[in-house]
Amino acid sequence: MDKRFLLTIVLCFAISVIYMDWITPPREPQPAVPTGVIPSVFPQGQPVDGQSGVAPGVGVPVGTDPVVDIVPVVKEQQFFLRNSVLEVEISNRGASVVRATLPDYQEEFQDQEALDLISPELESGSGLLVKLPSSGIDLADRIWEVEKTSFRSISFRTELGADRWVVQSYYLPEDGYELMVSILFDGVWPVATDVHYEFLGAKRIRYDDSGRASAFPNQWITAYHLGSGVIGELDRGDVEAIEGGEIRKEGVAWGALESNYFAQVIRPLPSASGQSPSLGLLALGARPGEREAEFNALAEAGLQGWPMRIGFRRKVEARIPHEYAVFLGPKDPGVLDEYASWDAIQLIDYGFFGWLVRPFLWLLRLFDSFVGSWGIAIILLTFCIRGVLHPVNKKNMRQMQIQQQGMARLKPQMDEIKERYKNDAPVQHRKMQELFKSEGVNPAAMFGGCLFIFLQLPIWLALIQTFTIAIELRQTSFLWVNDLTRPDMLFHMPFSLPFLGDWFNLLPILYVIISIVNQKMMPRSDDPQVQMQQKMMTFMLVAFGFIFYTFASGLMVYFITSAIVGIAEQKMIRRDLRAAGIMPMPGGKKDAGSGKIDTGPAKPGSSGSGSSGPARPGQGKVRSR
Repeated sequence: MDKRFLLTIVLCFAISVIYMDWITPPREPQPAVPTGVIPSVFPQGQPVDGQSGVAPGVGVPVGTDPVVDIVPVVKEQQFFLRNSVLEVEISNRGASVVRATLPDYQEEFQDQEALDLISPELESGSGLLVKLPSSGIDLADRIWEVEKTSFRSISFRTELGADRWVVQSYYLPEDGYELMVSILFDGVWPVATDVHYEFLGAKRIRYDDSGRASAFPNQWITAYHLGSGVIGELDRGDVEAIEGGEIRKEGVAWGALESNYFAQVIRPLPSASGQSPSLGLLALGARPGEREAEFNALAEAGLQGWPMRIGFRRKVEARIPHEYAVFLGPKDPGVLDEYASWDAIQLIDYGFFGWLVRPFLWLLRLFDSFVGSWGIAIILLTFCIRGVLHPVNKKNMRQMQIQQQGMARLKPQMDEIKERYKNDAPVQHRKMQELFKSEGVNPAAMFGGCLFIFLQLPIWLALIQTFTIAIELRQTSFLWVNDLTRPDMLFHMPFSLPFLGDWFNLLPILYVIISIVNQKMMPRSDDPQVQMQQKMMTFMLVAFGFIFYTFASGLMVYFITSAIVGIAEQKMIRRDLRAAGIMPMPGGKKDAGSGKIDTGPAKPGSSGSGSSGPARPGQGKVRSR
């Protein structure tokens, strides 16, 4: 071969090497990202603030969108995604969420610590786990490789062998309480595979029952599709032992684990074609009798006792990302209205008396917007309710007074019947009823005080529900009360009382005292039945004090205000009754007007003087005795 030709080839090769290494600027390395690791709904942002070796914001010009490659590690690490209302801590062990924090809400007793909805301290376990039961591999305990991370997203990857991988990605939008999750099964999977995987939330979330007797225990929720994007009425179940350890349901739009004020909701997102995925809800828990003492101990410590994971079971589809939205936030109407697409407002359970609870809450929020105090708003609500009930109460007291006067007028006849038929009780009772009917007297009407209390029971039950679900009242102070959803807890006693606990609550005691004073202001009567009624009312008020002792202080503010308003209302009603001649003037004087008591239309044969003689037909007025 020609030596000059060989020399030319060698020189050309040397020049190429020199040009590539010394003259041409180096190309930026491109990260190797498997298809579908971060789908279209997972935009990329700035580097994540975590233990990835990249400090937040360092070397990141404003407006850039870098992606940081992470060197595979074999030890557990934590990574953080944050926005203005939600902070999520994610571990590479199981690619799972270990903590979800709500910065806008505080822990109990206003200790200024941000509230954890999911955390190790709450025994929540790891949330948003992917399980592949048929593989025999525990993905939850495996250290996943961090594929790539940015300010609002992070992706993990783990190998299953046989050219198969699972990729799990997280993305936290700039605003809102929803965390987006994508699951991708990459590699070589049979087209007609019948392999299923499970995607499950945390097994415990915040439990709002510690010291708040009116709060509901944690529950789990199933929301069903009704077609055309409509969500049916929610199906709630208690968090308790599960026969067989699991429950499966089909046709489910989303599932949730909720506490009184907060919720973890998992809902599958539609596929790229817009079709709703075909999958079933899965609830996993402990079987009856399994570690029961341990779970009861957790409940006694103020945590959710029985574990309950809510999620979905779904068929594996190779290289097709499955996406989920996970709501981790408060059951606040203002927040839930922003998620109307999946009818999130149904997370608030208004209960059987919702037709009363909704207007009560509306009025409370309206008054608070004017006066800037939830305590004063409760007082104003009390005036509204008492104003609506005033006509009923006035009519009730009028009837009570009329019947008391009628019974006093009939006392001689009643005594005569008792004496005449003292040995024949059935005849005595029949004669008494005939007398009452002929004179237009109804002894049962004298028990209107008890009746009025029972008529208020729906209102009381609705108010209990109102102060239970109103998250706006949580940790809202008024006077010495720090939280209107809890007992007032004035001070901690050095001992514990049966049924009452070890906190001294002043408001229930004030309620009993004011109510008894109100009761003592009622007109006294010599009639044994009326006296028995008044004694029964006093006993009921004391019993209510025990019942209400651990109720929400906001509810007690209502009861105390209502009792005080009741005292003034009684004075007004008695004044009106005296002016109408139905009630005698103080000191036994006759009314300055007619001096008569209106007992209603007269009955044939009624007596005008209280004697047993014949009555003048049409007589309708009886002079005061």
